[in-house]
Amino acid sequence: MTKPGYSLQQQLIIRTALLIMIVFVILSAGVWDYAKRAADISYNRLLNSASLSIIERISVRESQIDLDLPYAAFSMLELAPEDKLFYEIIDHHGKNLTGYKKTPSPTNYHPNSHPEFYNASYKGEAVSWVIQSKQLIAPVAHGWVVIKLGQTRRARIELANEIFYNALATLAGILLLTLLLVWLGVRSALQPLSVISKNLQARSVNDRHPIQTTPIQEVAPLVNAINDYQQQLFNNLSTMKVFIADASHQIRSSLGGLQGQLDIALQTTDSDELKTRLIKIRRQYKKLTRLTNQLLAHALVTHRSDSLTPQTIALNTLVEELLTETVRDHAHTDIEFSYNVDDPDIQLPGDKVSLKEALRNLIDNAILYGPKNNQIDITLRHAEDNSVEIIIDDSGPGIAPHMRRQALQRFTRLNPGISGSGLGLAIVETVIQAHQGIMKLDRSPAGGLRVLIRLPGRTV
Repeated sequence: MTKPGYSLQQQLIIRTALLIMIVFVILSAGVWDYAKRAADISYNRLLNSASLSIIERISVRESQIDLDLPYAAFSMLELAPEDKLFYEIIDHHGKNLTGYKKTPSPTNYHPNSHPEFYNASYKGEAVSWVIQSKQLIAPVAHGWVVIKLGQTRRARIELANEIFYNALATLAGILLLTLLLVWLGVRSALQPLSVISKNLQARSVNDRHPIQTTPIQEVAPLVNAINDYQQQLFNNLSTMKVFIADASHQIRSSLGGLQGQLDIALQTTDSDELKTRLIKIRRQYKKLTRLTNQLLAHALVTHRSDSLTPQTIALNTLVEELLTETVRDHAHTDIEFSYNVDDPDIQLPGDKVSLKEALRNLIDNAILYGPKNNQIDITLRHAEDNSVEIIIDDSGPGIAPHMRRQALQRFTRLNPGISGSGLGLAIVETVIQAHQGIMKLDRSPAGGLRVLIRLPGRTV
């Protein structure tokens, strides 16, 4: 028993899990970016509020800049007790008014009425800064006063991590739930395949009923294909059974007749009678040989018709080869052959071996059932619908219209006085049907039989 290569259910779940992992990584990157921005926005608002509270307390009094530093502003930032605060106030001359000295400033900063946020290291710490400016309009102090307020980033990072991990846990739970639902969905979706498999395993080899169809659109073609294939197997099996039964009967009859003639010949002492018996034995042997060849030919063309792989056939070459062989084998007789063709290069798709066997049987039948001075005419021509016609005429007795359908049946001999297997026309019909052509029996101009075969030509 062949071990299955892989599980479709496992492949679907694994590939879905990989896709979910990729989505999880992408979403995680987006969540981390969002967490950092959310933490920055929250603490930047606190920095901005504190810097506004400080800058509003800057005024000009008694010919100098006065600052009443509001310590309540720093209490806003006490929500992050582990962080450090740095501030610097620069007067309108660009000198340090109070606070830390030489704090970093943003690149190319020009004082304006809008706050600006930036990150810069100070005293070995990663610090987030806000810079605010206030314009003083006084005779003794005219210009911009700048405040820079900074806070280390520990609390920001903690807040960002908290947002990130909480969101990540929620996201992981959602994706795991999604994967579970996908697994249940895949199992449910593939259940009809399991049902079909179990039904096939439980079926008897003689059960000819088709598998019950399914409403699932993706599975229905598979069920239909299995039913069609099963029907073809049963048809082939039935054909094989009938063929074997008929063949065994015909062979047993021929062998029985041959055995009877041999027994009589062994008991005969008269030389003339012995010669007569030997002639009958030889005739019976030739009949058995032809029957065996016809049975093998019928089995060959039946098999090839079931597995036909069309190839381009040069019909002129095929007929010329067959006619050359036939003329050579019957050169000692009075049979005349003619060959007519309207195109020296007729091609069609098909199987050369089976088509040649079919034409050989038609010519052999024409020879077998025709008179000694038989005239056999072979014609190849194109029809109007791009098909190809093969016509074989003889001057024999022909076949009556009401018996032509019967002549196509296996082991049917219309003239019992002529030694034949009754398989010739059956072989031809099998080949023509496999080539999607038609065969018609008619009366030839000479009064004998005309066999007209029409096959699809090569498409341009």
